[in-house]
Amino acid sequence: MRLTERYRLVERLDDGGTMEVWRARDELLDRPVAVKLLTPARAGLHPAFQRGVNRAAGLSCPALETIFDSDQTRDASGRLISYLVTEFLDGTTLADRLRRGPLTAYETAGLCGQIAAALATAHAAGVTHGDLRPGKVVLLRDEVKLVDTGIAGVVRSARGPASHSAEVAPVSDTEAADIRALGALIAACVTPGASEELSALVARCLSQEPPSARRIADLLARDDDPPNQTFAAGPAMASTPQRTKTLRPPPRRRVPRPARLAVLALLVAIPVTAAAAILVSAPRPPVSVQPPTRTEAVPPPRTTTPDTRPTTEPAGTRVRGALGQLRPIVSRGYASGEIRSDVAIDLNNVITNLENDLTTDRIVDVGRRVALLHDKIDTRRRERALTPGLADELNRVLATIQA
Repeated sequence: MRLTERYRLVERLDDGGTMEVWRARDELLDRPVAVKLLTPARAGLHPAFQRGVNRAAGLSCPALETIFDSDQTRDASGRLISYLVTEFLDGTTLADRLRRGPLTAYETAGLCGQIAAALATAHAAGVTHGDLRPGKVVLLRDEVKLVDTGIAGVVRSARGPASHSAEVAPVSDTEAADIRALGALIAACVTPGASEELSALVARCLSQEPPSARRIADLLARDDDPPNQTFAAGPAMASTPQRTKTLRPPPRRRVPRPARLAVLALLVAIPVTAAAAILVSAPRPPVSVQPPTRTEAVPPPRTTTPDTRPTTEPAGTRVRGALGQLRPIVSRGYASGEIRSDVAIDLNNVITNLENDLTTDRIVDVGRRVALLHDKIDTRRRERALTPGLADELNRVLATIQA
């Protein structure tokens, strides 16, 4: 199968419904390439796709994939096809790597520092990514590559009404969306509570005024590691089990001292509400729902006679247990690509807000709040912003609160 007279399509690697990705051969220069085709059914996206490619083509950063060619052609039926040709990255995605387990704080700082540097280069040129997630990060033998910069937001806009293209939102808003997605990415890489420095940085990324990508790259920079030595060789893609990528054991100092001090300094400036929204927060203490009219210092002893006062301890126990299960499900779903980054952030914020309300003296209508969360999950599933399987798993946990 050929694309024009130059590119021979060898193997289809991905068919997301909007854009097909092929392993191909550039027969003019005799080299492997990746060809990305915008499907004919998405003809309305062709102008935005081409503009995104043109902007991204001028970027130069080691952590950004190299663009070789882009144009439009027609298929056998005469339908217009936009295509993009990039370097072929023979590696594994971060999503595949995280299915084998989390990274260390040191590994996360190195990997996400390179991603932040790539975003900083793009943002400086007025280009945004638009759909940053583990599936858009490719791990190679000695480097990290962020793919689809400039076009990911365009492709994502075709997935459902809740998505917005970078062509619609102001650049400043889409840059902030990239930073929040980077915060979620950092959270997905490490075990909850593994690093107070990274937890503080995640909270700062998710705040109303996140730092710039350049600032984040500087905070995560490591001056005690040789260039391009973050990864060691090993087996990688699911389709080629004989090859994986393993991360080098961290040196004695997990995060360099300058970055440690700078990130800790951010924690002081983070509002309590923002810190509470950290996706990787440590396990919370037990939460109970306090009845508003109860004034006794010591709870009355249990008796065998009926007690007509509101007994909120069982509900509080169910809420505590359910909320404790929801957060890891959301993080795991984000790492595996089953939930979109903005939806993962939104659900974690809803969970956090309910936890916070339960620790106050205010009356909390748990049933109504859980029903609203059910509706939000079902709406996002209909918009294809999270998979049916993940939605069912979240709803099953929520059902234990109302049981």
